[in-house]
Amino acid sequence: MSNVSSMRFIPVALAAVLLAVSAGCGESGSAGGSASAVPEEVAVYLSVDTTFEGDQWQAASELLARFPEGDGALEEILGEKDLRDALGPEAVVAVLSGPVDVDGEPPVVMLTQPDDPDAFDRLLEGSDAARAEVRGWQVVADGEEMLDRYREALEGPSLEGSEPFAEAMDGLPEDALARLYANGETLLEALPQLSPGLGRSPLGLLQGEAGGSIGATLRAEDDGVRVEGRLVAIGEEAAAPEAYESELAGEVPAGAIAFVSFDDLGSALERYEELLGGGALVPFGFGELGALFAGESAIYLGAKGDATLVTQVEDEAAALETAETLLGLAGENVPVAVDAFDGLLAVSSSERELAALRGDGPRLADDDRFQEALAAAGMPAETTGFGYLDVGPAAPLVHKGPAELREYLEPLHGAVFWSEASEDGRRFSLFLGVY
Repeated sequence: MSNVSSMRFIPVALAAVLLAVSAGCGESGSAGGSASAVPEEVAVYLSVDTTFEGDQWQAASELLARFPEGDGALEEILGEKDLRDALGPEAVVAVLSGPVDVDGEPPVVMLTQPDDPDAFDRLLEGSDAARAEVRGWQVVADGEEMLDRYREALEGPSLEGSEPFAEAMDGLPEDALARLYANGETLLEALPQLSPGLGRSPLGLLQGEAGGSIGATLRAEDDGVRVEGRLVAIGEEAAAPEAYESELAGEVPAGAIAFVSFDDLGSALERYEELLGGGALVPFGFGELGALFAGESAIYLGAKGDATLVTQVEDEAAALETAETLLGLAGENVPVAVDAFDGLLAVSSSERELAALRGDGPRLADDDRFQEALAAAGMPAETTGFGYLDVGPAAPLVHKGPAELREYLEPLHGAVFWSEASEDGRRFSLFLGVY
């Protein structure tokens, strides 16, 4: 395929990704009628509005039109009538609870209500998938054994009327392209099988070992795409973090292409010292390590891609000693620079970045692209953590594609993520500017 042909394919590919990942459940405030045909103990539930109509799909089409040759790309993907008739108004992917199969794959089923059963038959023609009609839905799985697991799980309560499901989705936009629900406790149970050695610690750190659930939606907006969601914690150990206004954005040099801020990580490190192995990981207590991250900390990439960690500290000398001890564990030839000054500890892959951090040049908080991205995303002044990525300048650091590719990246602007505390967990938002 020529470079020109490859470039023309990009808008169509973007539309295909949007279809596969971000389709949702139309105008309904619940997740369509499919919730009644999905077990309550499902691990992951994704509902797809395959009517491909309404304001959200129109907005998605307008966003794709901002890419070269993207005008009409979504219609090109969705214009096949046989596909629409085969899928019907809603399609669902559900990851069931319980053990993975013998090949290590998670237990997955798909549900839909075809407008044209013959079109659905043609869609599955030649596949080895097992299928059955259950509660008015066509259910497709990778074998009869998986279908039996689904039927058995459905003998219990369904997602319809499930309190954890309702809480996770509560308050999220109804006019969304996508609705996703994840049962945290079920995922925690499956995690050791899917990734041995991780155990419960990754989600445990987020959820205070209390379990919980996640609800999320994806929407097309006038100037970009937004994922918005809730992380609902349960149990007495769950504690909401305090909101803060970033000070380090005013310390980091302007022009950074990525910036991630978080606050009081030290408390979490101390809290999970036993869970994370304590002295098995570092030659001192986690309290000493936690002192490095008691205030705001940030990781950022400079304009040339050099990475720097900066954190607020009270005792610069003690922080520098702890950091040098940690770096010593990695060996003598670690290519990093470390320094402590002005109430900050900084560890960087570049002496140049440390010099810029110490200098008196312009700061990220006043950077036009940074301000524009945060404003477009609607991020509040106070969050419980946030991140920023300047997509255009960052892309070449990840992939050295053909020159024509840059033209297709031009509509992509800042990506911004943040979270906020709520009474029963956290709210989060991820926005990617397209304009």
